[in-house]
Amino acid sequence: MHVSKGIRAGDAFILTPWQRQLINALYERRADGLLRYKRSVIGLGRKNGKSLIGSLIALYGLIEGEHGAEVYSAAGDRRQARVVFDEAKWQVQQSPALSGICKVYRDAIEVPSTHSIYRVLSSDAKLQQGLNPSTVVFDELHVQPNAELWDALTLGSGARRDPQIVAITTAGYDLQSICGLLYGYGQKVCRQEIDDETFGFWWWEAAEGCDLNDRAAWLEANPNLAEGLLDPEDMEIAVRQTSEVSVRRYRLNQWVRTAADSWLPQGAWELCRSTLDLVPGAATWVGVDMALKRDTTAVVLVQHVQDKVVARAKIWLPEGGVLDVSAVESYLREIAQQYDLQEIAYDPAFFQRTAEALAEDGFPMVEYPQSPQRMVPACGNLYDLIVNQKLAHDGNPIFSDQVLSAAQKMKDSGWTLSKGKSKRKIDAVIALAMASDRATTTPEPVAEPGFFVV
Repeated sequence: MHVSKGIRAGDAFILTPWQRQLINALYERRADGLLRYKRSVIGLGRKNGKSLIGSLIALYGLIEGEHGAEVYSAAGDRRQARVVFDEAKWQVQQSPALSGICKVYRDAIEVPSTHSIYRVLSSDAKLQQGLNPSTVVFDELHVQPNAELWDALTLGSGARRDPQIVAITTAGYDLQSICGLLYGYGQKVCRQEIDDETFGFWWWEAAEGCDLNDRAAWLEANPNLAEGLLDPEDMEIAVRQTSEVSVRRYRLNQWVRTAADSWLPQGAWELCRSTLDLVPGAATWVGVDMALKRDTTAVVLVQHVQDKVVARAKIWLPEGGVLDVSAVESYLREIAQQYDLQEIAYDPAFFQRTAEALAEDGFPMVEYPQSPQRMVPACGNLYDLIVNQKLAHDGNPIFSDQVLSAAQKMKDSGWTLSKGKSKRKIDAVIALAMASDRATTTPEPVAEPGFFVV
């Protein structure tokens, strides 16, 4: 076999030490002779030969696997699935030994003597329920929109004596995706929090929060760099000219909060961490972002303390898919006993009935629809508070995660905050934008005491 691309293109393919260790581990066998790992996930930064490794796994399953083997290259779309298949196809065509036993077609490679076949799959999981795969190479699992294709292929291999399903991928941005869940599962297996000797997990990534210019971090995520198979100058150019989110995700193989660039400069939120606290009895503004089913609900309190806007968040997760609205109302009544509430700004979408009940009891409710006209200036105001270190928070990890998970969404009038393509929750940062906007801008005249619309 030969290397098809990169610095060593045309050279005979010889496994590097790290590749040899990976392959030896991947094909470790139990005392009964069967493969130890039935499901495996391999995580590497880009340009580390994932496609070549995938082609080796596929060809081994095709040629050395059981009689009547069914080998599949799968991915989020057919074009991506062909990447590994085309690499394997090229290897067969370049090898007299392999081409002597294989028949090569556009979308398949066959070994007639064993009735074994290697095919490319489309991403339509509904068409794959009848398959009986013996080996699957799932390329770039992080782009898979749901678990349907992964489940169809893994469950379909149940009738095989010695199946092997291997995902080879870079990091993604959604830890609740099938790739993110498998990554989290693998981490727990490595930490021995879960005992699963059938799950293989090998992941090269830089340390969280590392400096993008740290060459040691580059090496942690890119084993080919140490072997001289990646150009260090190319890494330098990527760090200088590519967005931080892209460098961390694709070159350092780190999971990121959103597919888009962060709405905040790196480290800006952490610089706002402070020991300043809310002052009992002081003027306080509140933002409420309410959800009833899938999202969280957040109530954020802000005050002017010294020269800062101090913020604290209370966040609820729906239990059993439903939020207890009464718990939110009880919390608002509780804080009314502790602080001098100036306004409670809320989106009326899911909170109107509760807001009306609170207004009847004298609470200063402010209807705050999340329209671009409201949210564009509110998000810009919050950005200024954070980057200028005029906001202070206590480092609450759930609050921080929701702030940092937001992405910019462009509107005709400017930008607002959204989830982007991520499924991470951002309700707390929306509530923070609402509360800080009301606390730092001059309110419009109130037409009706206790209940008004802005």
